[in-house]
Amino acid sequence: MNRIIGIVNFHSSPEINPLTDSRPLGSTSFLGRYGLCDFALSNLCNSGISTIGLLVKDHQRSILKHIGSMDAWLSNTKLGQEVVMYNEAGHLHPESNTDINNLRENDWVLYDASIDYIVVVPAHVVMTMDLRPFINEHIERGEMVSVVYAQEKNLQTACIGSKVLNIDEEGYINSISVNDGSTKGKGNVSLGCYIINRLTLAEMIRQLLPKKPYMSLGELIVLGVRNDMFKVHASKYDGFYRIIDSFHHYMEYSLSILEKENADELFRPDWPIYTLTHDTPPATYGKNSSVQNCYVANGANIEGTVVNSIIGRNVVIGKGAVVKNSIIFSGAKIGENAKVENALIDKYAIITMGHGVSGSKKSPLFVHQGAML
Repeated sequence: MNRIIGIVNFHSSPEINPLTDSRPLGSTSFLGRYGLCDFALSNLCNSGISTIGLLVKDHQRSILKHIGSMDAWLSNTKLGQEVVMYNEAGHLHPESNTDINNLRENDWVLYDASIDYIVVVPAHVVMTMDLRPFINEHIERGEMVSVVYAQEKNLQTACIGSKVLNIDEEGYINSISVNDGSTKGKGNVSLGCYIINRLTLAEMIRQLLPKKPYMSLGELIVLGVRNDMFKVHASKYDGFYRIIDSFHHYMEYSLSILEKENADELFRPDWPIYTLTHDTPPATYGKNSSVQNCYVANGANIEGTVVNSIIGRNVVIGKGAVVKNSIIFSGAKIGENAKVENALIDKYAIITMGHGVSGSKKSPLFVHQGAML
């Protein structure tokens, strides 16, 4: 789409320690092959948006390593571009390291006359969303700000920390609150996806940011609603989505994609999910290995038993080892006769011969990157 820039917002992703100690949530591995941000990038690419900005908060190394040359997500390699947007001053003053101040630091987005609309998508929400109907609706209605939302069935167990929208009969937002998990039943949850007129955003920042210099984009929109500065239109999304808001949900939602029904909703033939490719050989399976209901990435070498698990690139699982209901990140090694259950083994960690590590479905175990147990 011409005159539109898509922005992947890494600032809006929550910190999920210890998973995000050395990486942002957006570049965290998903299903052994992807990064979480691949879904946002692919949604923009598949929607025909050829100019994409990555609004980076921290751990720039991890993001740059994952995206490589960034060509994987360009729908128009001749005219399109992807730009890493970074607020260097934010590291001297961490309280100012917000998505809005990042945009101000990269103010060409706000003042480039070739851009009419800014589409912001979160880096940590797993969904396959065609943005074109929402953009077209925004333009046809002549809106200044639009928010894409989904109706969540149980606010006590999902979308914790997300914004809950009170929407009137005309489709405009009356009020916005934060889901703290205390509300029973269903609610309209913002997916962190915004369509904003460029000039409107520039004016919002000029008028409202001085009142609260360290606010986020979401808070800026809340303040605009409260001050009656503009109306915010809400557009409903009915497709598959998972908002990663905790380590427990990261594990649960990842393993839930092993179910065919969920996998079919997320991976559609007409909506490819792109990622950086790696020059690795196919996975290899030993003579006595057994693998049931798993995602296994290229380069893995499996000699043991793996059930209901996700195995990353170049993972080694030794003879007699048993891995169940777990996620093994790339480069990790599970020794012979070791046992892993309800656990996440981070990159390059080693579970030694005969050792056992286990958590529970409600409280999965985490083994740190490079650890040896």
